Amino acid sequence: MSRRGLPLGVLLAVVGGGACYDLDPFLYSRTRVDHYTLPAQGDTPEETVAPERIEPVELVVDGQVRLGAAYVKAAQQPPRAYVLYFHGICCNLDVHLARPKGLANLGYDVLVFDYRGWGTSTDVEPTEPGLLEDSRAALAWLSARTGLPANRLVYYGRSFGSAVATQLAVDSPPAALLLESPFSSVQGLVRDSSNMDLPAAFLAEGSWDTEGRVRALQGVPLLLLHGTADDFVRPEFSERLYSVAHEPKQLVWVEGADHDNVPQRLGVEYARTLGNFLASTRSRP
Repeated sequence: MSRRGLPLGVLLAVVGGGACYDLDPFLYSRTRVDHYTLPAQGDTPEETVAPERIEPVELVVDGQVRLGAAYVKAAQQPPRAYVLYFHGICCNLDVHLARPKGLANLGYDVLVFDYRGWGTSTDVEPTEPGLLEDSRAALAWLSARTGLPANRLVYYGRSFGSAVATQLAVDSPPAALLLESPFSSVQGLVRDSSNMDLPAAFLAEGSWDTEGRVRALQGVPLLLLHGTADDFVRPEFSERLYSVAHEPKQLVWVEGADHDNVPQRLGVEYARTLGNFLASTRSRP
């Protein structure tokens, strides 16, 4: 997700006066493009990399679905860790490169990919099972590239991507799971989110039950990052996920951060928080 109003299709459904409303256009607010620019220049030096450190990638899911992706390399090699990054609901890959580039500048190699229907990926309707297949394909590519199994890779999900990352974590447990500004479930959004004003009769094909999946996930270290001023996906969602998660787990409140600027508000503490957390996971027996 990004901090934004409801898409036009959802608003039209609301004012149409029907008994039930489809939430899927909101969850999957995607933009199609025929190519990526993959900008190396970011808004800040922390989000800027040399162009040669961004490698365009195409992922093949099942022989029919193809996904646009990019591999962003750390300046230092070998990297501190390898990260599979899951982006939010809106737009396409070009818009979501800032976090991967920032992570690469902290010493991590990062694979970021567009889900089916986003960007240059095959234009088929996204579904919860479909995005699991997409995630498996991204994991397979990263495992082949690094020679490492899932349990030695890191998953990082932001906003809606936190739900996709957690779904894969249950399917193929990683070395660590990092969730930035997550929500608990579709029903949690309908009941609790403060800035979307969703009617109680909203329906969605997928449940995206991150809370249930976190509860079931054992043996995977979990780091939650959430801004205290996030009025789009409220910080109480992370508090709820933390309450059901198994150890080892850590919840970091980012004072004054909204839905979009957690790393910026953390400043140098962002690198330290990630580094210390991942170092602690490597030291586990």
